[in-house]
Amino acid sequence: MRYYENLFIVNPNYEHDKLDQIVEAVKAEITRLNGAVLYQEDWGKRRLAYPIEKHRYGNYILVQYETENSKLNKEVEAWMGLTAGILSCMTVQLEEKPAPKPESEMAQKPAEENI
Repeated sequence: MRYYENLFIVNPNYEHDKLDQIVEAVKAEITRLNGAVLYQEDWGKRRLAYPIEKHRYGNYILVQYETENSKLNKEVEAWMGLTAGILSCMTVQLEEKPAPKPESEMAQKPAEENI
């Protein structure tokens, strides 16, 4: 089994409902390609290191997943590159299965940066 962590940046102008739709679409695509989402976390709106498509801020989303398909990583990144609203993404392979997060940590919302 292979384990991956994907951090993607979503358009900062999207409202909460649209952001949730994109996150669910990413999770559905991973599942469609025979992967299993282990953990997902919304890091909130943060300033970008450099402008992307004239945006200075973005909504950061972290997704960890597992798969036996060695090509899933590239297929997900290619799909994200074509998906409207996703500004950028980066995937890394993890050496071992990520440890489950404590419930109290998952329930806390990240503090939004002052804009």
